[in-house]
Amino acid sequence: MKLDKQPLEKFLKEPAANVAAALVFGPDEGMVHERAMMMSRAILGDGDDPFRLSELTGDEIKADPARLIDEARAIAMMGGRRVVRVTRVTDAVEPAFAALLADHKNSSGCLVVIEAGDIGGKSSLKRLFENAPHAAAIACYRDEATALPGLITQHLKAAGIEIERDALSYLAANLGGDRGITRAELDKLVLYMGPEKKVALADAIACIGDQAAIGQDDLCQAIGLGDLKSLERQLERNLAETNEISLLRAVARHFMRLHQVAGRMARGEQLESAMAGLRPPVFWKAIDGFKAQCRRWPVENIGNALLRLGEIEAEAMRQHQFADTLTRRGLMEIAVMAGKR
Repeated sequence: MKLDKQPLEKFLKEPAANVAAALVFGPDEGMVHERAMMMSRAILGDGDDPFRLSELTGDEIKADPARLIDEARAIAMMGGRRVVRVTRVTDAVEPAFAALLADHKNSSGCLVVIEAGDIGGKSSLKRLFENAPHAAAIACYRDEATALPGLITQHLKAAGIEIERDALSYLAANLGGDRGITRAELDKLVLYMGPEKKVALADAIACIGDQAAIGQDDLCQAIGLGDLKSLERQLERNLAETNEISLLRAVARHFMRLHQVAGRMARGEQLESAMAGLRPPVFWKAIDGFKAQCRRWPVENIGNALLRLGEIEAEAMRQHQFADTLTRRGLMEIAVMAGKR
C-alpha cells in the first residue's frame, strides 16, 4: 500500500505491526535514507543493537535470496523487535522480496526496511509493495518550494535559532535538491551563527551562497540574456552538480522574479523601484545582468517562458530517463526567446 501525508508521518514515528516491510524509494536519496533511519530508530532507539539489527545490500540478496527470509525470521537473543535494513536495492531482486512478503506477514517480531533509489514509476518492486496489504511503499520526491520553509524553520528551531523572513525566502530558493544536503547546509548555518540566535539575510547569503547557487545564477543569466554559448557551458557545469528538476525549478523561480519586476514596469514603475520590492533582493554582483534581462523580456514573453518551464518539468518527470536531454533542449528554446517582441 502507498503511504503519504499524515498516515506516513505516524508510521515513521511508530511503525505498525501489520506492516511487515517498507520500501522507501525516490530521487531524493537524502530523504530516502532519513525516512529509513526514522523507522529503524522508532523500533531500536538511538543505539544499533547488533542482536536486533541486520544489514544487507541488494547484491548480497541477489547472491543468496534465501538469506532475506532467514534474517526476517531470526529472533533477537535478548528479545525485542528486530529490524532488517536493506540498501542499494533494484528491480533485479524483486523475486526475493515477493518471496519475503509471501512468508513474512507482520512486523511484530521484525520490520524489514528497504532503501531504493529512483526506480521509476513502472518499477516491479514498487508495484509489489503498493499492491501488498501488509507492505508499505514510501515515495521520496524532492522538497517542494511550499514545504521547504517549514523544514528550514523546524531544523533551525531545534537548534534554538530563529530566522528572518528574507533569510527564509533566500534559503528556500537555494536549497531543496536533496533532503540530506539541505540538512547538512542548515547544520553548517547553525555552526556559522555561533552564539547568535536569529538568522538574517546576510547570514544566509554568507553561509549558503555557495558555488552551486552561484552556478545557477550564471545559468539563469545566460538564459535570460539569450547567451547560447555561455548557456551550453553552464548546462554542462550545473547538470553535473544538480538534478534536472531542481535546476528547472531554479530557472522558474528566476523567471517569476523577472515577471514580478516586468509587471511593475508595465504599470509605469521605474526599474530600480520595481527591483527594490524583490525578496530576497538581487545579489549585488547580478544586478546589472538582472536589469538587462528586465529590459529585454516583455511580461507576456516571461509568462510564456514560465508555461514552457512547467511543460519541460512535467515531461522530465514522466520520462526521467530522458530528463537531461529534455532539460537541455527546453532551456535552449527559452534562451532563444530572449529579446523577441
